[in-house]
Amino acid sequence: MEKIWFNKIHALYKTLRMKDDRRLMVFLVCLVIATLFWFLNALNKEYTVDLSFPVKYTNLPNNKILANSPPDHFTLKVNSYGFTILRHKLSMAFSPLVFNVNDFTGHRMESSENSKFRIGTRQFINRISGQVSNELQIIEIQPDSLYFEFDKIVRRKVKVQPNITYSLKQQYYVSGEISTEPDSVTVAGAQSTLDTLKYIQTKKQHYKELEKNIQRNVLLESYDNLTIDPKRVILKIPLEEYTEKNLSVPVLVTGVPDNVIIKLFPEKVKVSFLVGLSHFSEITDANFELTVPYSDIEEKKEILKVNLDSKPLNILNVSVAPDQVEYLIEEKSND
Repeated sequence: MEKIWFNKIHALYKTLRMKDDRRLMVFLVCLVIATLFWFLNALNKEYTVDLSFPVKYTNLPNNKILANSPPDHFTLKVNSYGFTILRHKLSMAFSPLVFNVNDFTGHRMESSENSKFRIGTRQFINRISGQVSNELQIIEIQPDSLYFEFDKIVRRKVKVQPNITYSLKQQYYVSGEISTEPDSVTVAGAQSTLDTLKYIQTKKQHYKELEKNIQRNVLLESYDNLTIDPKRVILKIPLEEYTEKNLSVPVLVTGVPDNVIIKLFPEKVKVSFLVGLSHFSEITDANFELTVPYSDIEEKKEILKVNLDSKPLNILNVSVAPDQVEYLIEEKSND
């Protein structure tokens, strides 16, 4: 009995709910239609709104370089119908305004000796209107003034700095200075910029397992507001195969008094180093200076440390063995 009553109540609830759903659906459809008509009616009316447009500056004075950054957007107060405004709001991101500096100003910036200029933007409303649309009436432009600050263009020779990384094959080494030809380039730009410019780098280069001399035509890095001539240089990396060489080099005692004789044990030590094949025969024991100071003897040191005071420039991995010597002191006779 209870189950029958429950089913009747449930069926009644579903019937009422379906009726409410139909009423709600009809209401929503009417609301959407009313909103659409209201929106279309609103778009047919005239409005005054602010639209923001990106700006591109072109045709700057040839003998000057821009030192400041003028606004990159103009805010235009425009009057038009809602449809037109909506269409431009959807498309204006793809339509930058072009501000032709020399043309708009009658080339007076180029011919003037001044470096700073202030220009009112209201005088360019007609020219800018032609770029936007005849359907939009421009009432006002913000900012109301543009400020241009120029720096004089100067030219200067600037050193080129190679920007490289490399690895070498075994038995090879860089046998000289890594350089470029030419070693300097002519750079034109604002004097304030060139005053702080120390060098021009090559484009990043990486070389693996080098075994031959490198001579490559490489690009130089580009720099904003700078003109570089030439734009390419010849990068040079001198390489050479090396081998090991051993020499027996005498050790000298420095600062010995006239009445004293110092004998070292051993008197000569072995110097080992790596040298390029082209320099192998050139290097002798005379190219090295090995010393121990007499002051160490005066301090009663039993073992003297051997110092390498001079060596040739074009060798690598120099080692001295042994690097310590013993000594014997003798006094000179008065005869």
